[in-house]
Amino acid sequence: MADLLSPVLFETIREELPEYQSELNAKKINAIVVYEITKDGKPACTWTMDFKTKPNEVYEGLPKNGAKPNVTVTIDDEIFVAVSAGELDPVKAFMSGKVKAKGNIMLMQKLTTVLKNANAKAKM
Repeated sequence: MADLLSPVLFETIREELPEYQSELNAKKINAIVVYEITKDGKPACTWTMDFKTKPNEVYEGLPKNGAKPNVTVTIDDEIFVAVSAGELDPVKAFMSGKVKAKGNIMLMQKLTTVLKNANAKAKM
């Protein structure tokens, strides 16, 4: 889907992952996070952030080898970009139903800085 903005952010996160490594280690993020991105209420793409494997990986699609995610986040493309940019508080977005999550939702909070840094570098 060419009109999606979130893939640009995920690609930036993938490219910058080595830079985030010390922060991820400090926050002890040892998890798999799946983002189900929607557009106009319909599934558009799925991205996996795998912080269990070394080196960590970010890629389009479901977790490799049938691994189970620790949290699955369902979010609209535009909302994802707004949260990443710091324009929308992730807690408020979650509480208002704009963000849905299954699993360990506290992991989402730990990734806020990584998302904001990616947004700044992606120059969206």
